[in-house]
Amino acid sequence: MNKPTIKDRRRYKRRNLSYYLPIVDNNTEQVIGHLVDISLVGIMIDCKKSISSGQNFDLRLDLMEKVGEKASVEFVAQCKWCRSDKIQPYLYNAGFEIIRISEADLDIIQKIAEKYGTSER
Repeated sequence: MNKPTIKDRRRYKRRNLSYYLPIVDNNTEQVIGHLVDISLVGIMIDCKKSISSGQNFDLRLDLMEKVGEKASVEFVAQCKWCRSDKIQPYLYNAGFEIIRISEADLDIIQKIAEKYGTSER
């Protein structure tokens, strides 16, 4: 996937999800958080531990039902920021930029956003 420019990024709307899907670190097989919103270029998760910005992760999004032919989506993402949640201070919100994903998995991300997401306000 070609890396979008800042101008391009504004065209990808973030979608809040009505399902709380787990995000798994493929290297440790541990759930690092749950998906809050998604776009074609990034995700935001809720997590119990702070995550260092600048760190790359090999991630997997486990799906509740198959979207396409797969039960999960795999991608590499970089944590861009992490901060304490304003409403639930025992949780953190972390934003990730997707830096590597297959075209097939990117199509699934789009389907997830369209099927389960609501427009960000």
